[in-house]
Amino acid sequence: MTTTAAAAARHAAVWAGRAETAHETAVTRRAKGRELESQRLSAGARDWYERAEGAEKQRGTAVTMANMWANVAGVLHLAEEGEPS
Repeated sequence: MTTTAAAAARHAAVWAGRAETAHETAVTRRAKGRELESQRLSAGARDWYERAEGAEKQRGTAVTMANMWANVAGVLHLAEEGEPS
């Protein structure tokens, strides 16, 4: 299977979108945790904070993958243009 620079760029964009979604999810979950904490529901708050941490880990993975695919796209673009990487 051969990947083109355009395909790699699309992969990077998809992973960047996943990173953004994970970030938004983490923010929402932390807010829900704070809300429950203010209502003295510490067990529920703890659960939402753990969920937020999971989303933050997903974001980290997605950012890493987006960066990797962006680098691949750059190298492939140079190769497709006949320039040495």
